[in-house]
Amino acid sequence: MQAGAECLLDEADRHMQQAAGGRMHWRLGSWWNGQAYEGTLACLHAAEVSIIALSQPVRAWSRIDAVLALAGPLCQQDPRLALVEQLKGKDKPQDERVPWAVASLLEAAYAVQEERAVRSRNFRNRLIRAGSVLMLLLVVTVVVAWRDAGAIPVCDGCHRAAGSGLCDVGLVMLLGMLGAATHVVGRLQKMGGSWNPYNLPFYQELIKLPIGALTAVIGLLLVGTNWLPMIQAPATWRDVMAYAVVFGLAQIALTRNIDQRAEKILASEPDQEEAEQLEKVPDNRVRTAPEFTA
Repeated sequence: MQAGAECLLDEADRHMQQAAGGRMHWRLGSWWNGQAYEGTLACLHAAEVSIIALSQPVRAWSRIDAVLALAGPLCQQDPRLALVEQLKGKDKPQDERVPWAVASLLEAAYAVQEERAVRSRNFRNRLIRAGSVLMLLLVVTVVVAWRDAGAIPVCDGCHRAAGSGLCDVGLVMLLGMLGAATHVVGRLQKMGGSWNPYNLPFYQELIKLPIGALTAVIGLLLVGTNWLPMIQAPATWRDVMAYAVVFGLAQIALTRNIDQRAEKILASEPDQEEAEQLEKVPDNRVRTAPEFTA
């Protein structure tokens, strides 16, 4: 028993040392793949699990409520949750099974937390890649407008000066971003304090700016055509600027799925659909739970 406790203590100390060392190696690659944060988090979690596992039953018993509050929403169908609830119902703090049961459940809950962090990082990276592609499209659009002033006619017959295609398209993009920014500011006022290790809300809102610029240009190209016959073509530059802002704001329809996905990831507790997806995560990521006998 003493040898087992010393082994767990050494393991906890090793995890703490790894966590301390991991925070010293923040690089671009680590920022992208989450190695530093996720590695540090996993080490701290493993250390806490080891400490609880080697604790006296009474000390581990004092952590039951906190562990149940953490694991309850994450491990609803996990047999380890049922075991800890069963032990708590018996109200026997001296039960020798308590430390291992609590530690095993905490390990499962932390595995789900770490998986949610991975999903948050993956979604952030997808937003960054998509935003990079959108910015590339904006650059291509600007280059085309620069090379040929009439290639992108955002307003037929109302150019301000000959050869001003680049300025026209640039202004439309800027106003489209302004319209998108109006939506972003409105959302920021309603958004509560949501902490995320990968700053997901920032990238969630940032990607709306290039989308707003593109929707403004595309919308003005379609105005007055068979695609948008119900909207009258702009006759003056004041009309063009108003349309650009409105079409930039219209990116709401395109980014609705992004907002819904981000809200699920940022929620403190997974919804029913995500909970079903996470149900098998503890079994795939943690060590086999010890078997207990009554």
